[in-house]
Amino acid sequence: MQITLVDPLLDYRAHCVSETLGLMYVAAVLRDAGHDVRIIATGLRAEKSLEPQDIADADLVGITATSALFGNAKTVLEKIRTWRPELTVILGGAHATVSTESALAAGFDFAILGEAEITILEFVDNMGRGEAKQTQGVAFLDAQGKMHKNPASPLVEDLDTLPFPARDLYDYEAFRAAGGWEFGIMSSRGCPFRCTFCQPTLNMIFGRMRKRGPENVAEEMAQIQARYAPEILYFKDDTLSANGLEWFSRFQVALNERGVTQRWKCNTRVDKVGPKILDAMAGAGCEEVVFGVESGSQRILDFYQKDIVVEDTIKAFAQCRERGIRAGANVILGAPMETAEEMEQTYQLLAQIKPDHFWVFFATALPGKALTQYVVEHNLLKRNLGYHYYDTAMNGVYGAANIELESITFEQMVTMRNRILGLKPGTSQEELAIHHQIPQHSPDRAPRG
Repeated sequence: MQITLVDPLLDYRAHCVSETLGLMYVAAVLRDAGHDVRIIATGLRAEKSLEPQDIADADLVGITATSALFGNAKTVLEKIRTWRPELTVILGGAHATVSTESALAAGFDFAILGEAEITILEFVDNMGRGEAKQTQGVAFLDAQGKMHKNPASPLVEDLDTLPFPARDLYDYEAFRAAGGWEFGIMSSRGCPFRCTFCQPTLNMIFGRMRKRGPENVAEEMAQIQARYAPEILYFKDDTLSANGLEWFSRFQVALNERGVTQRWKCNTRVDKVGPKILDAMAGAGCEEVVFGVESGSQRILDFYQKDIVVEDTIKAFAQCRERGIRAGANVILGAPMETAEEMEQTYQLLAQIKPDHFWVFFATALPGKALTQYVVEHNLLKRNLGYHYYDTAMNGVYGAANIELESITFEQMVTMRNRILGLKPGTSQEELAIHHQIPQHSPDRAPRG
């Protein structure tokens, strides 16, 4: 079967500087099963668009989308319906799982729910027999327009059984030309924590946390180093250090055995690092750790259910500095009840810990999140906003949010963002805004497609 997989991203700004690993995993399992697969990343093209020849011989098209990219995904679907209205088009990714009804209402034939590798293989086999609706882990509309969700597919219990992402199907030359430099990799799936701005969506998609073997990850890194030699490799795991000390000890041995010297960065939590784990990570090539600092207010941290205390953050940054590991801070402004005094506490914390870089996010109500439930229950959700307002990274750059604030003005929040960025001029977020001529003091933003 000929299958076209589409990443509908229109540009490569903000968080959009790494590949769509989920799509590459799907491509890999399909290809291993004997199917012909192509990956189209619209944002890597000058015209930012799907072309008729991309689907001329396709038997199936799969599109991936977060909620922020769902508007783009619908635009791609409309083009496909114009060119080949009979072609089966499915939607995967986070939005298909957390907002299934809207995905199907937009005209997608099927939504792939949760982890996709097992589901997509069963779906393609069933589709060939005219029995696609019998597939586990999919949703669809019946003839009366009623939504049906089939039972979930089982999780991939042993992640080492999956092929490596099909990077050779991705246009890395165009990726680098578009400003992409952080090649992505994942050593685990799922997150055992309960932060309200992430959960329960992560659990809906990945279920419980599962880890790849360190030897398996080292082998993938060896291949990436040999073929691409990226400036830095970015572990996209939510909490990499949760893999544990024994995992990193084995990881270091596996990297040495394969001659891997690739440097890397990762995300983790301030309460999941200590001298031993940081030493092991540094020995395995860790150059930078990005922490979810979120706030300097204990009340706001508790609202987000971070299950950390401010002192954890101070300690983690000091321990990284002692070891020469760069430490970045992700910060969220605009919790619904946040006060000016609490934003000031965040500023003072950052001034104290002196991160190597900042990224200031604005709190965003996303489909499927516990934070969104709170916002809706308190009638704080702004109305009639486009899907681009779900782009949490770009909200911080544009100065935009879809949550009304109870105790501070929007202008106060934008001003605080600029004060934080002023602690370290030349941060990636500030440079991004300047490069793309985005007004840093404007509370408004234009749609991105």
